[in-house]
Amino acid sequence: MGLTRDTFCSFCGTAYETPLRYPRTCTSCKTQVWANPLPVSVVLVPVVKEGRTGILVVRRAIEPRKDKLAIVGGFLEEHETWAQGGAREVREETGVVIDPTKLVPFWFTSTEPKPNRVLLFSIASPLDITELGTYVRDKETSERGLVFGPDGLDDVFAFPLHAEAARRFFDARSITGGHGYVIA
Repeated sequence: MGLTRDTFCSFCGTAYETPLRYPRTCTSCKTQVWANPLPVSVVLVPVVKEGRTGILVVRRAIEPRKDKLAIVGGFLEEHETWAQGGAREVREETGVVIDPTKLVPFWFTSTEPKPNRVLLFSIASPLDITELGTYVRDKETSERGLVFGPDGLDDVFAFPLHAEAARRFFDARSITGGHGYVIA
């Protein structure tokens, strides 16, 4: 039998009454808990290589959708702003250091069909390919690379909303053509 989140009150240990619905109110201490959305900061890092602007991406080394490409991002920590969390994820997953104060909000959306994840897409200041530094593979990413256009992203990207964000980025800059993925 699997565990159910928030089955017992985390303040006094009393079991919540069934059926379990949110918000849940403890019958003993009256504490309420909610199933709040989980914010995810996703950062589009423009990278210029040989006069072309691409987006920094990683190849996922973990499920879901292992071995597919993704824009860099992840869940926010309790103490972080969306910009701080985004900059942390970029550093952790790619080794690239960006300034969180320079991130510009780009597009916010919820996941489907269950909208419990709120994706906060932002754009970093453009970098030259020489500014990327050395990449070190980790448990979450097996490769770092660039995509240069919107065509074919659905075939190589892990998440449809990442492909949509990349298409919006390229469309706003009138960039067309194939994704042209290269390792960076």
